[in-house]
Amino acid sequence: MLVSAPDAAPPKSRRSAGDSPLLAEPMPFPATIPAGFVPLSDEPRFDPRRHLALTRPERIWTLAELGYGPDEVAQCASPVAVTAPFRILSDEGARAIREVLLELKKQSSVATGSRLSVFVRGAVYMSRFLRDLNACQQVADHLSEIAQTPLAPHTMPNMQGYVNYAPEDLSRAVDTWHTDATGFAYVMIASDPATLHGGRFQWFHGTKAEAAAFFGTTPENLHRGYAEGLPADRINSVEFPAAGWAVFQQGYKLLHRAAALTRPGERITYVPSWVSRQVEFPDPTNTRSMRHYGQMGLLTEIARHAAWLARAKLDTLIREMPFSSDPAELAAALRLAVADATRIAHELETAEAERPKRD
Repeated sequence: MLVSAPDAAPPKSRRSAGDSPLLAEPMPFPATIPAGFVPLSDEPRFDPRRHLALTRPERIWTLAELGYGPDEVAQCASPVAVTAPFRILSDEGARAIREVLLELKKQSSVATGSRLSVFVRGAVYMSRFLRDLNACQQVADHLSEIAQTPLAPHTMPNMQGYVNYAPEDLSRAVDTWHTDATGFAYVMIASDPATLHGGRFQWFHGTKAEAAAFFGTTPENLHRGYAEGLPADRINSVEFPAAGWAVFQQGYKLLHRAAALTRPGERITYVPSWVSRQVEFPDPTNTRSMRHYGQMGLLTEIARHAAWLARAKLDTLIREMPFSSDPAELAAALRLAVADATRIAHELETAEAERPKRD
């Protein structure tokens, strides 16, 4: 049964999906893939009848429960912070995705910075199984009901298919404490959690501002990744019952990590990002940091994301702009509709000049 706190109802300022004046259509998948990605030649074919076994989380923590105030929550498309584990894949589906992710590991990257250890980004460009799983309407409807906002696979395919593998170096966390560069994601365990020693998915019970204070930084910098420094009684550790189970999170509001293993083991998680189609809310996608990732095709995806945001708002103006004799009012409406696109265009133009310098 779906359980949430008594104050979990959306703020009065939040519109329901049916009332949303700015409900964007899902972004179509690109007709071609960026150069450099190598599609898998042999993989299972996704079949929702065989591979899905959707259940509901027994517990949902809201942003309010984590300490966010009403004004902050009202700026978010969803009141949900994070859920307890729930099932997405059947046993057959879990076996199939593990097979795919093990094959993709041959194309993984090994990070040298403070964040990710061994990972694949843009896995949907390489795997049709993952692409079809993400595009499955049953999954989108299920997650949307949990999130209380209509969701779609992220507009950027590089963000739709992220895979995390445990590093061989046991002194390294699988991923350090961080907030996400995207609004929503689920974290699915694809290997058998019963075989693991350590490697827990953990989240901080508190706000970004509180977390930043513990690390001596600002909330805007939390995506960079941090090691230790949080009080143990504020850390929640997730126990996944089996492979194919996941937690759903509003990851740009939730500090979380994948802890280090204490013994060698196979730890694989699949983390696809999602966007709310209610684009009247501020865009949580951190395009400012993404432009420095150096990922194949990502700059074009950022530009497409900007166009997606603007299109829904411009379409609404075409349908609903009232007749006015005030030119300033009309100009302001146009500028507001393209504000995200203008901002992101500037970010792209200044990407190299503002690239973070290595120490």
